[in-house]
Amino acid sequence: MREALQEALAAGESRWLHAENGSFTVFAVPLALPPRVLILGAGPDAAPVVDFAARLNWRVTVLDHRAAYANAAHFPAAEEVRHARPDELGALTLGRFSAAVLMSHHLATDLTYLRALAASAVPYVGLLGPAARRDKLLARLGGEARALSGRLHAPIGLPLGGRTPEAVALAIVAEIQAFLADRLPQARSLVAQRLRVASAD
Repeated sequence: MREALQEALAAGESRWLHAENGSFTVFAVPLALPPRVLILGAGPDAAPVVDFAARLNWRVTVLDHRAAYANAAHFPAAEEVRHARPDELGALTLGRFSAAVLMSHHLATDLTYLRALAASAVPYVGLLGPAARRDKLLARLGGEARALSGRLHAPIGLPLGGRTPEAVALAIVAEIQAFLADRLPQARSLVAQRLRVASAD
C-alpha cells in the first residue's frame, strides 16, 4: 500500500488503491502544499514581490536586519515579517522554503545570506542586481559558492522588460513560478524568442 501511495503522489493523480488482500480500499488524492518563499530584504521594492507571491497563494516570510524596514504593516500579505541580523538566518528552518530572494541592496548582508543559503537545501536562490555584483559576491564566498551551483539565479527574474518595482517583481515571481513548475528553461527560451521578434519589428 505504501508503494502505491508513493506512486500516486509521484504521478500527481488521484486514484483508488486496493489492499492486496481486498480488506480495504483507499481513495488517494495528492495535495501540494503552497510553496514557502523567503524574501531577504524589506525595502520598498520587496512589497510588490510579496503581493504577487501572495496572489499565487505562496506563503511568504520577509526578513530584514533593519528594524524600521522589518515592519509587518508594510507587508500585509506576508505570512511573517521578521527582524533579525543576517548571521541569524541559519536559525530559521531554511529547508522548509522552496525559494529565497536576496534583495537587501547591501553587499555584506547579501554575502552573509548567501553563505547561509549555500549550506542549506533551498532549491531556488535568486539574487537581485547585475552580473558584476553576483560575481563579486561569489568571489568573496570562495569555495562555498560551489554549493550554490545549479541553485543560484542571478540576476534574478525573467527578462520581461520594465524598471519599475512592480515590473521587476513580476519578473522575479514569474521566474520562481516557472522554476516551481519545472518550466524555467522553456520560459527563458520563450521570452528570449519573443524579445527577438519584438526587436526585429
